[in-house]
Amino acid sequence: MTQQNITTMQDILDALEQNPDLQREFHKHVVDVIRNDDDLRQDLRKEILTEELLLLPARFTRLEEDVIQLKSDVSQLRTDVNELRTDVNRISGQIANLVGSDYESKAIEQSRRMVRERLDMHKAAVIFATRWDASEFEADVLMPAIRDGRITRQEAEQVEAADSIVRCEDQDGNVVCAVIEISVTVQDDDRSRATERAEIFGRATGWRTVPFVVGQEEQEAAAGDADVPFLEYRP
Repeated sequence: MTQQNITTMQDILDALEQNPDLQREFHKHVVDVIRNDDDLRQDLRKEILTEELLLLPARFTRLEEDVIQLKSDVSQLRTDVNELRTDVNRISGQIANLVGSDYESKAIEQSRRMVRERLDMHKAAVIFATRWDASEFEADVLMPAIRDGRITRQEAEQVEAADSIVRCEDQDGNVVCAVIEISVTVQDDDRSRATERAEIFGRATGWRTVPFVVGQEEQEAAAGDADVPFLEYRP
């Protein structure tokens, strides 16, 4: 085999072209050099890759940082929304309580007239309302019934939880009392409370006592509460 005299770059290229094994060996050597030489590898990148591709790693890093910040912002937004929802629910509840409280006060003022007209009585007076000082009512009406064993102290507390109690008389002096529950929208529990408290008050006083519910509207009554009279009141 004739030994080839290699003195120029063209001689090297010709030798590689003529010898596949030498090509593979040379390729492996070049790859090793590139892998081990950071400066060379960077120079090759600059020659091979466009400016946009060279900037991609930095852009991906910034994108990753932006995604992390976005996740943090979304998490904070969810916390803020939950807090806002809690505040809205609390405010809505407070507004509902204020509306209900104002409605109840006005309905108590009108309960005397409404009950007197419904029962067709000669005169009527509110003798108790949940917003009043209950001490006199308790001393004059409930305590004697407790002492006599007609009602228990727990039952007396039930009576004092009534929204309003109206005492009516007909022209012959016969007494009928109304124990009233007031709600903007009357439901079955309002009817049940009125019925229970009217029964207790009747035992405590010996007066004929009937339950009433007052509201702007009523939900359909269950079978056991259907006979509780409904008085519609709209301020």
